[in-house]
Amino acid sequence: MNTSTKEKVADLVATFKSTGRIVIVGASLAGLRAAEALRNEGFTGQLTIIGDEPEEPYDRPPLSKQVLKGWVPASHTKLPRLRQVDAEWRLGIAATGLDRRSKQVRLANGEQVPFDRLLIATGTRAREWPNKKEAALEGVFTIRTSNDRR
Repeated sequence: MNTSTKEKVADLVATFKSTGRIVIVGASLAGLRAAEALRNEGFTGQLTIIGDEPEEPYDRPPLSKQVLKGWVPASHTKLPRLRQVDAEWRLGIAATGLDRRSKQVRLANGEQVPFDRLLIATGTRAREWPNKKEAALEGVFTIRTSNDRR
């Protein structure tokens, strides 16, 4: 790459970092850490984080361990922020579709969220125990969200 091309690329990157729109679908650990990394790398543009749960990112393993046993209240499982992310949080609304041509994420409430770049960090879903008889035993739970602990 010659100097002129390098300068053009550097200008494009600098412009995107300050004026770009990044949407992160998935408001859990991976989504939060991605947002923090973007800010650490100098992205100052518009950042939107979409998640289907109403809570801010929380640590999931304690839900099935310390919270169920009553050792820790669920409110103490919120993930620590490594830095401010200065993002628009769209919590409690699921992303239901993607229009790649118009660069928009469709939400369950019918809204569209525009983006220049999209990061999908939705994670996984808890699976039911395959043997129904065993799943019905006392003390066997399927926990995916903080609401499942109740």
